[in-house]
Amino acid sequence: MKEYDYEKKPTVTIVKEILQDAIAQKVTDIHLDPIDDGMIIKFRIDGELQDYTLVPENNKVNIITRFKILSGMNITNTFIPQTGSLKINNNDISYNTRVSTLPVIYGEKIVIHISNYAEEIKSIDEIGFNAEDIEKLKESIQEPQGLILINGTSTSGKTTTMYSILKELNNKNKNIISIENPVKMKIPGINQVQIQEDKGINYNTILRNISLNDPNIIAIDELIDDEITRKAIRLAASGNLVISKMPYKTIYQTIDSLLKMDVENYLLGANLNEIVCQRLVKKLCPTCRQKKKATNYEKKIIKQITDKDVDEIYYPVGCEECNNGYKDQIPVEEVIILNDELRNAISNNRNRDLIKKIIYSETTPLIKDGFNKVLNGDTSFSEIIRILDTKIDLNEDQEDLKEFIYANVNDEETTTENTSQEKEEIKKEIPKNEESKEEPKEEKPEIKKDSKEEPTTIASLMARRFGVNPTDDSASTESTYQKEDEDVEEQQEDDSEEEKTKEEKTTTDDVKPFATHEDEDESNEDDDKSKEEPKNDIKEISRKKSFFFNDDDDDDDDDDYNYDSSYTIV
Repeated sequence: MKEYDYEKKPTVTIVKEILQDAIAQKVTDIHLDPIDDGMIIKFRIDGELQDYTLVPENNKVNIITRFKILSGMNITNTFIPQTGSLKINNNDISYNTRVSTLPVIYGEKIVIHISNYAEEIKSIDEIGFNAEDIEKLKESIQEPQGLILINGTSTSGKTTTMYSILKELNNKNKNIISIENPVKMKIPGINQVQIQEDKGINYNTILRNISLNDPNIIAIDELIDDEITRKAIRLAASGNLVISKMPYKTIYQTIDSLLKMDVENYLLGANLNEIVCQRLVKKLCPTCRQKKKATNYEKKIIKQITDKDVDEIYYPVGCEECNNGYKDQIPVEEVIILNDELRNAISNNRNRDLIKKIIYSETTPLIKDGFNKVLNGDTSFSEIIRILDTKIDLNEDQEDLKEFIYANVNDEETTTENTSQEKEEIKKEIPKNEESKEEPKEEKPEIKKDSKEEPTTIASLMARRFGVNPTDDSASTESTYQKEDEDVEEQQEDDSEEEKTKEEKTTTDDVKPFATHEDEDESNEDDDKSKEEPKNDIKEISRKKSFFFNDDDDDDDDDDYNYDSSYTIV
């Protein structure tokens, strides 16, 4: 972890370096997690949280306050969640962030989400879909009306896919309106609406009046409830192309959830054009990835899912250009364009097993697409196992495969670490010059041992304790008795000295003349003080109070505080 000199370096400089390192490492989220004795700052890189630095207790509040000021939050209110935004300018590139606070038992937790849309928006060909799914997506967005749903859990790349679609559709001949909460990136040519609940600008109000603005394409950030879903379907039925997002993992799960909502099934079946479901996995670094022999565990699972026999697959290695063998993220997806058979099944609310059978007769399942990307070297086997949800990704007739995955997930064959032979080969590749640079080890003097090792017995332990030969029983017993006699004599001498001191004290107390009332009060007070417990806790409390009301912690930074939410890294 990175270390800062919090005593010499001002808070403003530290916060600036944190943001600068986050952008340099392509961090998507910065987490400020308060703990009992300070705060841990973590970076989310390629979907994985990593420790960045540790903030001492005395500087925790200063760091949190600085981030709240830059985000336009109320620094005096620490008991309710707050949201804000921070715009970072670095090397003429603008980064938008979404900042949120949450009160926890050790203080305020802050998460800064850095939108990586500052760079040019990717086209549909560049988002990482396979060739078949790209053609399906391009075909469906050319329809003049209908509903396109992009599905996935949080941090699954849904917004990137939606922006790629809007980029493909954006031209002067179409009126495009997007409703976002919040707006991640400003796109020229698109009318973007920011949700502001406190001002009455919400999904229901906008969707109720959006048809008066003569839109061709409507993008809705997410269908969060039944009412918004009904309005989106009716807008699609009225002649608009509607694109929106939902938080489901598979196509079947999406349709099943829509049928359970309070929406008209006949409108849903008639106007639902396409469903995209995706999840993000880490992408193997093309520079250092290595092809190795697959384990029996990997071979069996890939055979069951893809019906392909494999001998070798790619594994992560790690180099200076990547993060432990991975670089960036790619989606694993499944895409379907609804045919007439599936539309009729949805409109008539047919049996779910029939709907599921129709779905996967027309499309490649998401988990199969994932293992195909393993075979292509785009990602690793362990990444697909990480995102695998056996309850929804595998069918009921694949119970044996589920049990095999759970039973062997921690098996020694599944580990991707180098074997002993591979490690020896790596050592051979190291130049001899590097081996010579190793510091010589100090030779320790050898301890001579007898050829016959004696067993550990009570006698040998006594010999080690009292320095007597264990073979000589008489010597060992005599030494122990002598030791005990000496201990008894020393104890008797100590007791006699204590008795003498007690007698001297009693005689001096008896001789003490005429004790006054004041003397008695003082003696009583001394007795009470001796009974009282030490007041270390009071000192500790006073110390904590002085910390919270200390105004001298960051006097040098007061002049540098900028209440504008725009922040530039120099």
